[in-house]
Amino acid sequence: MNTSHHSYGLAFKKLDLHLHTPASSCFDDSASVTPEQLVAAALDVGLDGIAVTDHNSGAWVDRVKEAAKPRGLVVFPGVEITCQGGKEGVHVIGLFEIAQGTAHIESLLGDLGLRPEDYGNKKTIVQKTIQEVIETINRRGGLAVLAHANSSHGALSEMRGEQRTRVVQHPHLAAVEATDFRQQTDTGEANARKRTADVLDGSDPTYQRKVAVFQASDNPLDDGSGQHCIQGIGTRCAYFKLDRISLAGLRQCFNDPDVRIRQDYEYTTTAYPRIRHIRIRGGFLDGVDAPLHEGLNSVLGGKGAGKSLLIEFMRFTLDQPSTNQEILEDYQHKLEARLEPFSTVELVLSDETGRDFTVKRTFRDHDDSPFENSDHSAIARLFPTLFLSQNEIIRIAESQDEQIAFIDRFFDFRSYQQDISDTEQELRQKDHLLADSLQAFREYHDLLETHKRAATEISKIEESLKKPAFEEYRRLEAKDRAFRDQQGFLDGRIEAIRTFRDDLLQPEPQPLPDFLKDDPALQRNGALLESCRTEIAGRLDALLEHLTTASGKLKTEHERWQPDYVQGRASYEAVVQQEGGDYKALAARRTRLVKDQEALTKRVTALKTKSDRIKQITTDRQALLDRLKGVYDQYTRMRQEKCDLFQRESNGRLQITIHAASNKDAFRHKLSQLKRGSYLKDVEVERICQSVDSYAFVRAVINYDLSNHLQQLQDIARAANIDEARLRTFFTFLLESMDYKALLALQYEAMPEDRPEIRYNVGNGTYEPLTRLSIGQKCTAMLIMALSDGTMPVIIDQPEDSLDLKSVWEDMCLKIRHGKERRQFIFTTHNSSLAVAGDSDKLLIMEGNADKGRILYSGSMDEGPVSDEALRFLEGGIPTYRLKYLKYNAEKRLTE
Repeated sequence: MNTSHHSYGLAFKKLDLHLHTPASSCFDDSASVTPEQLVAAALDVGLDGIAVTDHNSGAWVDRVKEAAKPRGLVVFPGVEITCQGGKEGVHVIGLFEIAQGTAHIESLLGDLGLRPEDYGNKKTIVQKTIQEVIETINRRGGLAVLAHANSSHGALSEMRGEQRTRVVQHPHLAAVEATDFRQQTDTGEANARKRTADVLDGSDPTYQRKVAVFQASDNPLDDGSGQHCIQGIGTRCAYFKLDRISLAGLRQCFNDPDVRIRQDYEYTTTAYPRIRHIRIRGGFLDGVDAPLHEGLNSVLGGKGAGKSLLIEFMRFTLDQPSTNQEILEDYQHKLEARLEPFSTVELVLSDETGRDFTVKRTFRDHDDSPFENSDHSAIARLFPTLFLSQNEIIRIAESQDEQIAFIDRFFDFRSYQQDISDTEQELRQKDHLLADSLQAFREYHDLLETHKRAATEISKIEESLKKPAFEEYRRLEAKDRAFRDQQGFLDGRIEAIRTFRDDLLQPEPQPLPDFLKDDPALQRNGALLESCRTEIAGRLDALLEHLTTASGKLKTEHERWQPDYVQGRASYEAVVQQEGGDYKALAARRTRLVKDQEALTKRVTALKTKSDRIKQITTDRQALLDRLKGVYDQYTRMRQEKCDLFQRESNGRLQITIHAASNKDAFRHKLSQLKRGSYLKDVEVERICQSVDSYAFVRAVINYDLSNHLQQLQDIARAANIDEARLRTFFTFLLESMDYKALLALQYEAMPEDRPEIRYNVGNGTYEPLTRLSIGQKCTAMLIMALSDGTMPVIIDQPEDSLDLKSVWEDMCLKIRHGKERRQFIFTTHNSSLAVAGDSDKLLIMEGNADKGRILYSGSMDEGPVSDEALRFLEGGIPTYRLKYLKYNAEKRLTE
């Protein structure tokens, strides 16, 4: 990249544009001050540039420039001229090209009729009117500025009436210097209508002109004598937004002071997220290596130059593809065709704290295009960016689903979605338990009757077997069963605690990303968490050891008693052999039944235990459902708050309402899928969805299944105007075709969603919904939202598409001009209002052929070749622009 054709773009430079040297006869201590001292004083107060503007003299211009050159201080040649007007003359400053010097200033003074013996004396008045002096400065390529216009020898202070008005309205008056920016009234409040800047803001009916107003020091001695001194340098100054400090750049600042000039007390810097640099290796834009401006970047170029690709490649690296399927498919095609596999895109990012970090991603369609650093796999959340590909704004305007997703981009919606996902995951775990318990409830009641019948039959057999040996053996059986039950109970607890221990200790806490690993607070927390994990593991291991020892003792007791059981069973079996016949058969049958009954008892007990959990699991699950609803409610409130902000910032253009949980499309879609084969009609599904939500519907189905409870079924049938028998058939169909787990999940997987209502002011206070608007009006509404207050970068491919030029200015440029000092914008555009009137901080001029695109030039509009290329791409070149200028009769209109 040829760096001579590339610059960073606009940046605020601290300048003092009214500064005197010993060449002015009223300079204090002129005999001892040197040019080097003067330059050092300017640098000590942080100045990037100065203007040497001695009274009717240019004698020190070359000397100061020579002293400043090795120190990097930029020096404008200038002069303060005393013109005819007022009581003792008025002062006008002339500023000239940096390359000029003393000779040029003295040539000007000669042109104005001053003799060398008059140089340096502010009391010498040139015999020219102030208008003639302004004309002369302009003709010689300079910028004419009214010096300290509000004070002594200032044009606005010394002149009156029509004469003063003509001076202000002079087309070649470039700017006004004033000293009253902080002027106060007697009450201590700023008097907004008396400051020079307010009088010349274009609203005054007398002047009918907006003029740039700035402050400079005039490096005064602080005793009020009117003398100048080295200590006064920079005591008042201003910040000018320039690419490089030059007269051409200064002219641009005077032409557009609202965005290009800040007084020293106004100037602040803010850290906000931004993309600092992009590097591409491979594909159509191979070799692109470009810094990006923190303000407004406008990407220009002909068709096929790669402008859209630059946007899509950034979108790829930040892992924030469109939610619209058509736009997504086009994006994926561009990656495959123009980025190509194994190409890399690297972005240097700066977060809201000002910390820089690099994200690098390789395009590989077979393994989800990995990031170089695993910490950046969640970059979409770490660095949210508002991307809009070409025509994406139209797709958003035409779909409520896209609109709600668009609104979500303006806040950390992922935190809500993560809460929802986490809660749903917990619900799925509860669903597994509840489904198991519900199934157990059904089986329990089925087995209970079988268990009772078996117990009755065993009792009858035992009546026939009554003998002392049998009674003794039955007691031994009961004791043996009790031993085994005790052992089983404790072993079950041991296994449960082992499972609980594993679940409790997994997963481990998430590792810190590299950039946070040295954070002291997080390190302390990490150590505390590890201590807690160790404590949990230690205590549970100790408990397991204690229970395992107890289990061993239970087993020992059982084994110690076992000989008694064996002996008793032998005695009983001997009696059975002795009795023979029917007794022997009955004993054998009893043995089988007792064995079966024991297994059945275990099953019934297990089912009863699971069934008894239904109430607690349902309570716990309901708490999760309530928590989920709470998250959804918070989500809705945040959406509405953002919409309220959009509405306020639209200045009456938009009305936006979030209708909470009014979109039942998910429930409708699920029910339509589930009802296939049930003979339920689509219109009946629609009526169900209108009359009940998924939560109440599922609850009615389960209650109907478990207890044949019909009240909720009847309520739904009545509300939906569906025959009760048909709805009962549908309930039965669902229960036969779905398991409980899937049915329970329907309660929250098909919850009603928010629906946005965006209305646009079409005139006379009439607001129409987006569905009734033209494409241009729809896009205007969405762009008003996109450009509302915020800090995340906004990156849009041709945002002016489908907008009329009036909307581009009113709804885009005005917002961008005042927002680009606290937010980054990156646009591709063919629109001069956006790129030029929007005051792009940096233009990137791209060119390309069938195989390769590149950034040809980059920088601001202040000077060529960037300005030349901008004129070619945005206006069609000089001939076209000149013709349009003439057709509009622009010279007359601009001076009216």
